[in-house]
Amino acid sequence: MDIRTEISPSEVMKKEASTNAEAAQSAGTSENARESACRELGSRILYTCRSEVCARFPFFSPGIAALSCEVISREKSRRTDLQEIHGIGTDGSRILADPMFLIRVWEKNPGALKRGYLHILFHCLYLHPFSQEKANKRLWNLACDLAAELLLKENIPEDLWGFSAEEKKLRGRVLEFFGGRPLSAEVLYHRLEQEKLPFSQEEMEQLFAFDDHSLWKLNPERAKQEKSRWEKILTYTTLGKEHQKHRIGANPGNRQEELEQLYKSRYDYRKFLKKFAFPREEIQLDEESFDYIFYHFGMEHYGNLPLIEPLEYKEVNRLEELVIAIDTSGSCSRELVQRFLGETYQILSTRENFFRKMKVYIIQCDCCIQSVSVIHSEEEWKEYVRNVQIQGRSGTDFVPVFTYIKKEREKKELKNLKALIYFTDGDGIYPGQKPDYETAFVFVKKNENMKYVPNWAYKLVIS
Repeated sequence: MDIRTEISPSEVMKKEASTNAEAAQSAGTSENARESACRELGSRILYTCRSEVCARFPFFSPGIAALSCEVISREKSRRTDLQEIHGIGTDGSRILADPMFLIRVWEKNPGALKRGYLHILFHCLYLHPFSQEKANKRLWNLACDLAAELLLKENIPEDLWGFSAEEKKLRGRVLEFFGGRPLSAEVLYHRLEQEKLPFSQEEMEQLFAFDDHSLWKLNPERAKQEKSRWEKILTYTTLGKEHQKHRIGANPGNRQEELEQLYKSRYDYRKFLKKFAFPREEIQLDEESFDYIFYHFGMEHYGNLPLIEPLEYKEVNRLEELVIAIDTSGSCSRELVQRFLGETYQILSTRENFFRKMKVYIIQCDCCIQSVSVIHSEEEWKEYVRNVQIQGRSGTDFVPVFTYIKKEREKKELKNLKALIYFTDGDGIYPGQKPDYETAFVFVKKNENMKYVPNWAYKLVIS
């Protein structure tokens, strides 16, 4: 039996969290061994979460790098001068977490922890841990949580986090009450204090509280230093240096303007495509390197706690498939299509021998599939671009491309699809259901139609 795994690090960690949490709680396991196992697993979960958030949202990299991660058990916090951690939180320089909290949340829903990581990061970017506390401490904590959640809602699709339909409904009602757009914690605090709300404070805390704010109790000098550091981090937390040039003379105190620019940012096309143009590390279980001696030793001496070394990360060169769809309605000219394909080629060709590693489908579609070409080599790509003829010129329906891909996968013609990239002006009929592969709608420039792109898809701009 082939026991190699082709699942993501998140799925591997989730499976381990479930298995090892049960093992760690077994009656035959010593206290020290149990604590050590939980701490190690919690640390791996936290770092996996950090890596995946950074990969998904690279424009937050400066902020993510500014927060170190540390797993602290309650027992250890009692034995040291560290404050006891209630779940997870930050003091502005570190993210501190209880390993059992990490294991429980990750086992139930990894997306919740990744979203919580961004929630904490937004607290720091908005300088919540370094602001002066208000008279009503509990209300101030809720205001800070609402501010972070409004930013998340405005800029990151809620579909990513695995909320239930009921949770989405309740969260949406509360956030829409406050306007459904980013507001500062100060503004939210005064609204919470003065307005009659259709929700109780307990209900809102249940929906939006995630981290332990007691870690924000910094001495004035430390708070001043951290505040200055995060103001600088915000300056560099953008997509590129070009954006910096326009802000050289900006007022450094205008935090709201900075954040609005930051959260309007999205992946650019070049960064998105590079994810598929370069080899990536994947987790695989290698039977030959599996040490059964440690496995049996752990089972015999620690109850049901096998000692297993972490899986090796290694680069796996596999044939990857990419589908590029071109909207051939009247608004997309031959020149625009050639420009798009030229930009795509520039990115893909930076990887040595790229076209020997990947199969690329190029589909032309208006309201139906007009043509399909499969590219296996650099020569075929250049030939296609030179002689491309736009076929169609009717209205736009994006659904036929998704249907075609589904049929090709059923026939095993597409076995390892990584992404669908759809070049369009955005004016068309979108599919209602999210596919199980990455999807990006690519525009020559920003336009009004971008707002119709589903939340589960990327909106990218070539320029």
